[in-house]
Amino acid sequence: MDIATSFSAFHASEHAVSDAIRKLKSKIINPKLILAYFSENYDEKLIQQVLTAEFPNSQILGCSSCQGVMTDEGYNRGEGIALWAMCDYEGAFGSAIVSTNQSPYDMARQALLRAIDNSGRPGELPALILLHSSPGHEEEVIQGIEDELGIPVPIIGGSAADDHVIGNWKLFTHEQRCKEGVGLCVFYPSCNVSYSFHSGYASLGMSAIATRTEGRELIELNHRPAIDIYQEWIGQPLSGENSIVSRSSLNPLGRIAGKVHDLPYFKLSHPLKVTQRGGIELFANVDEGEELFFMEGTEERLITRAGRVIDSAFDICSASQELDPIGGITIYCAGCMLRVQDRMEEVAHYVNKAMHHMPFVCPFTFGEQGQFVGGENAHGNLMISAVLFHRD
Repeated sequence: MDIATSFSAFHASEHAVSDAIRKLKSKIINPKLILAYFSENYDEKLIQQVLTAEFPNSQILGCSSCQGVMTDEGYNRGEGIALWAMCDYEGAFGSAIVSTNQSPYDMARQALLRAIDNSGRPGELPALILLHSSPGHEEEVIQGIEDELGIPVPIIGGSAADDHVIGNWKLFTHEQRCKEGVGLCVFYPSCNVSYSFHSGYASLGMSAIATRTEGRELIELNHRPAIDIYQEWIGQPLSGENSIVSRSSLNPLGRIAGKVHDLPYFKLSHPLKVTQRGGIELFANVDEGEELFFMEGTEERLITRAGRVIDSAFDICSASQELDPIGGITIYCAGCMLRVQDRMEEVAHYVNKAMHHMPFVCPFTFGEQGQFVGGENAHGNLMISAVLFHRD
């Protein structure tokens, strides 16, 4: 069993994918699974065709990333193509995309069944699901996956991203390409798997009830315009602005996802913009009646926490087995990356150290999915999700 990564920053799609493939082939032979992460300026059709031709026996899943990508070689700003490959002769993998006019819930169920069929393991529960869908309906997608399986199999994932949140995200497998849809991969590895999902933000103690919502618009908190309450919490005037993504990145809204030893852990919702009726558009759903907490993070925490999330994945399973990591996957929020972009080399350093300098890939996404320590799969914003693979 082996994991390898490669990266190329050539601007032309054909040069970048060829360079990344050449580097990958020097490290690994006959991978069963290839993941591709790339900036929006690259031609996903060409990447798909070249990868499929070079690796005809591999399952492939590709997803666009915001303004670069990170690997064990470091942080790569602006543009580039990163490949992650796993060779596991005793394991199995299957990828699929569904892009139809059906609901995200139904597309997720169909994508899951197609991926399991492509893995050659019908009737078996996967050990892990990697999810990459277009942004907007991630909660429905997770619900569809869980309802189809009947058991909450661990999910790690991130929503496809572009450079400036204008809809230029892209997804592909060896079989299909799309802009809007559900892409995923099922894992049946012959190794041990550990995972972690965290926010790294702390509640400041202030909270309010969502008294009116519509889709991803939080219209009222405590029966008042949501932006009024949020402005009071953040201490800044925001009602005259449209996009508040940058100003809200250190102060998202949190909901309690569960508790460990009576201490709550949170899933976050990142405010995107102020609506005409004084509401706040979010990157995640909020239901009426939910309690929302005012959260706070710091740039220092954004820089160090990726390593801590990976350490947590080690801690979760180290009590029952001796760990010998061979590599992993990390999902890092694009909003967090943009906030500390000039210090992302430090983030790469902490992740490399936590990964024991094993191969990893890390896209920058517009929503993160993972499984909390309590077993809940969830979608959140400004979060980090990580999975590690360990030799038996």
